[in-house]
This record gives sequence, C-alpha cells and structure tokens, in this order.
Amino acid sequence: VSNPTVSFTPQKLTWRSNQHDIDICRMKGKAEAECRNFVKVLLRRNKNTLFMCGTNAFNPVCANYSIDTMEPLGDSISGMARCPYDPKQANVALFADNKLFTGTVTDFLAIDAVIYRSLGESPTLRTVKHDSKWFREPYFIHAVEYGHHVYFFFREIAMEFNYLEKVVLSRVARVCKNDMGGSQRVLEKQWTSFLKARLNCSVPGDSHFYFNILQAVTDIIQINGHSIVLAIFSTPSNSIPGSAICAFDMEEITSVFTRHFKQQKSPDSIWTPVPEELVPSPRPGCCAGPGTNYNSSNGFSDEMLNFVKTHPLMDGAVPSLSHRPWIIKTTIRDRLTKIVVDTEAGPFRNHTVVFLGSETGTILKFLIRPTASMNMVNRSLFIEDFDAYNPEMCDSDGRENRKIVGLELDKTSGTLLVAFSSCVMRVTYSHCEQHATYTRTQFLAKSVSRAHSV
Repeated sequence: VSNPTVSFTPQKLTWRSNQHDIDICRMKGKAEAECRNFVKVLLRRNKNTLFMCGTNAFNPVCANYSIDTMEPLGDSISGMARCPYDPKQANVALFADNKLFTGTVTDFLAIDAVIYRSLGESPTLRTVKHDSKWFREPYFIHAVEYGHHVYFFFREIAMEFNYLEKVVLSRVARVCKNDMGGSQRVLEKQWTSFLKARLNCSVPGDSHFYFNILQAVTDIIQINGHSIVLAIFSTPSNSIPGSAICAFDMEEITSVFTRHFKQQKSPDSIWTPVPEELVPSPRPGCCAGPGTNYNSSNGFSDEMLNFVKTHPLMDGAVPSLSHRPWIIKTTIRDRLTKIVVDTEAGPFRNHTVVFLGSETGTILKFLIRPTASMNMVNRSLFIEDFDAYNPEMCDSDGRENRKIVGLELDKTSGTLLVAFSSCVMRVTYSHCEQHATYTRTQFLAKSVSRAHSV
C-alpha cells in the first residue's frame, strides 16, 4: 500500500496523499479537488492508539497513530472495505471486541456495498456480493454495539416494494460479533448472522404518514432504565417537507429479529411472511458459541445457511416508542440532519435535552419528558433555536454551505461543536443568562407559546 505523506507536530497531524496517488486519481478522470486524502474513519482503538482511514485520492488507506504525539504506529494498511473511495460516500465504523466493523463500499465505482469485519483474530467476513436482497444502494448512517451483536442503521431502496417506483426505506441490520462465517459450501467468509428489518417512524391514523428517510442516529442512551436510540427521519425531497424524531428501544429492535421472516416466492410475487414451520433449526441469524449446540457458525447446516442467504429480511418493522414521533417539524427551513442528546441536563442533571442540526445552520433545542412507561405519548417542549453559522469565519454564505454536516456535544465546556463544509464552529448551548430578568410566569408563558407554535 502506498503511504500518504505525513508530517506531524505534537497534537497536530497533516495527512496528505502523495503525488503518485494524486496523478493516478487524475488519470482516472477525477477532479483535482477530489484527489485528496479525506479522513472518513477516526476511532479510538485503545487507550493509546488512534485509528484513521482516508480516501487517499481514491486509493483508501488506514493507519494507527499515537494519541499523545500523533506519530504513526507501524505501517499503513489498505483501506478497501474499511473506507470508501469517494469522499461523498457515506460510511460507518466502530471497534467491538477488538475487531473493526465497517459499513461502506469496496470499489472505485461504489457498486459493491458491504458490511465488513476485519482486524483482530477472527477471520474477515463480509455480506454477500451483488445480492439485492441483502443490499440495494444502501446509505450507511450509524453503528452501535449491543449485547452479542453490532447493529447497523442505514437506508436503501426497498426490494419488497419492487412493484412501485424506487421506494427508499430505513433499516436496521445486525450481525453476531463472534460470527466465523459459513461452511465451504455456503456463505464461506460471509456473514451467517446478517438480518435486517424496517424502522417505522410514522404518524398513526386511518392512513399512516411515514417519515422514511433516515438522516441520523444517536449512540445508545439510557432513559428511564431503557436502552434507546433517537433517530431523525425526513420525507423525500419531492414530498411535503418534514422531519421527525423517533425513539427506538434496543430490546424492541432485538425482538423483531425473533419474529417472522419475509419472502418472495417468485420474481412476480408479492412479499409474504414465511410460515414458522418452514424455518429451519437452529433459528437462522442466531449466534453460535458457549451455551448453544454449536461452537462455531462453521457447523451450521447447509439448509440453515441457505435460508439465511435467501431470507435476510424480517417481515415485521421495528415500532417507535409510543408509536409516534416524539418531535415533528414541517418546514423546509427546519429540515433536520444531525442530532445529539444530553441526558443529564439541568442543575440536578435529571433532564434530557435534544439538540437538532438543520440544513440552514440552525440548532433547535428541545426538552424531552418521557413518561414512566415509555409507551405513552411522549411530551417534548421546544426551548429555543439559534444560528450556529458564521459567514465571516466560514468565508461563505451559500445555502449549501450552511448545512450542518457534523454535531458533537462537549459537556465539559458547555458547548456544541458544529461542522459545516468549510469550517467548524464552537457555540454555547446554554443561554439562560438571556432570561435572567424573566419572572417564572413570563418564562412559562413564553415556553407554552413556543410549544404551541411547533
């Protein structure tokens, strides 16, 4: 693997592509601005090591660096299946059990989408190649570790609605962390535990109104003793503009993978549930290992492995908590793209506050008041919105440049780190001093007024 040119000083690293890789990238028809090294993976591998992958002029590469000095540790390795070639491609990555799990594309043309496991002592595994039942143009959003599995959140073109024009749906997929792949006959060096299900974020009624386009997902947070994720969904760009925030309980996500599978008996058939008596044993998608009848997934029967290969989709969808969005915004100005959560807000650290980043550079701030059961309709209170974009510091004021592409919470300093395409801003997220002269009655009246206007 060719090494990008690296120069470093304490706490600073400049990681550039070398001229040879840039020249080849240009020869392949890419623009000069694309033939750079865009960092797409940045993970803390352990206490002392930072793991990074960059596009490296459409020749992706990964390397380890010392957190203290930013000096390289060992040689760089290929970034293929760990990092996309194109900086515009979405990807996710995390370390679990000292192994790297990634969701990305493996090729220059971005045709081969993959969930991939590498590094560590286990064999490398991937999803089945060029099988539209497994993936159809996925856009990866986030990944989390929970129990024995790694869960991937993404959106893709839905195969089960192939009788319509292209319909994009949101999904959650999972794989066993200890999966060792199939037999030499079926699913060799491929996942034996890959399953996926739809995420349902909709407004109930005689005809449900769906928010189908997944935009962002939080890490797992704890609310009222439940492990949940919050996610932003939007309507398609050619539809009525709107965004919604739905909550999903990880136990409910886990449960959907124990229910009916979905199948299509012929290319012209509609998709239907698989009768339970036709599901082989052990249950497809389960994890092998201690406490089971199989020490390794290599020992699963061909019947079971073939079922997994042809039936990765679950019939049921994962319902959102309270079966409706917790927050809804229905204006173009407030189309939402990023989310962070503070579960210990307030003077007694007993409130949950959600910060939402929009396409226009605005941050919206909500107080979440979940009910004790978590299944009743959640109450959310709009607190304020504020502009995080500074055209002078970002050297631009175009609408596209105002889109928030990254959002992180820094509780130590009481600020939000807000990333735009041309700059990163640090903004204070607490503005209580602006209301210091309000009486309690005035404050409550303004809060109620704002809540009704949402």
